[in-house]
Amino acid sequence: MAATISFKDKLKRYFSQPPCLHVVLYFSSGYLACLDHSVKNNQIKNYFILPLPRDVIQASFSQKNIKNEKWLEEKLKQELAKFHLSERRVACLIPELSLKAFIFSFDTFPFSQEEREELLRFRIRKQMAVIPEDVRFSYDVIKSNNSQKVVVALARTSVVREYEDLLARLGLKVRVVNSPLFALFNLGKIERDGHYLLANVENDSLALLAIASSEISLYRQKHFDFTLTSSLETEIKIEGIVKEIENTANFIEDKEKKKINIILLRLGFLDRKEEFLAGLQEKLSLSSKIIDIPTLKNLSQEERHFLSPLIGQVQC
Repeated sequence: MAATISFKDKLKRYFSQPPCLHVVLYFSSGYLACLDHSVKNNQIKNYFILPLPRDVIQASFSQKNIKNEKWLEEKLKQELAKFHLSERRVACLIPELSLKAFIFSFDTFPFSQEEREELLRFRIRKQMAVIPEDVRFSYDVIKSNNSQKVVVALARTSVVREYEDLLARLGLKVRVVNSPLFALFNLGKIERDGHYLLANVENDSLALLAIASSEISLYRQKHFDFTLTSSLETEIKIEGIVKEIENTANFIEDKEKKKINIILLRLGFLDRKEEFLAGLQEKLSLSSKIIDIPTLKNLSQEERHFLSPLIGQVQC
């Protein structure tokens, strides 16, 4: 009998030794995306982007995420039938708001697993008033010049199982669960020599990862509602994003004594993207550029940009 793999192990495999899975699905409140990657020639064999009505997925760390399972399962079944997948093991990117992540620094980090987890729970409690009983976390120790940094990811088992069970009913086995932003980080490594922010703007959230001297320094997420129904609403939301980005950049400069020199942007919504990007770049005082993967010649620039977290996940 094959051994089952816990959510903690799935996250741990991503952080420490991510398996090379060729199929990845990305769930968000605004769309569902999937791609099938060919390792042989580093090309995307198939992909789809399925817009979702607002009542299908409502991302949350503590509440039920999938509100209309029947509709979502039927649509996903129809789209996957076009792929003729030979591989049933998949990676799953769940909404940013369904996870929490922290970066902690330690002068010394305990050697034993039990002491490490006890210390991490202590530090997490300082960030969260209440840690749910079914919360699971995984961590990765990152080498640093002056300290030991630990990246910790948390999710509730009940939330993760919603996505696992949905895919299991379609014959797919989830082997990696990940945050879209950490998947995107694989592509963000192109800016190895600088200090930069990686920003993933979704329908319902902004997620930021600060990189200082090639080391992950800070993770932040903030809930926003990106229903851009008017130019005024778009401008208000742009101002909120700009404020969050620049506050984060200033915090890193004060804390790390390193100046952020560029922001790598990924815009993960389907409407008014050009207007939003133009307004964002106009108001930002920092240099910014859109994420792209020019080596993937069989996709357009817009497709490469939108699918970048999924592409980052399959990079091994």
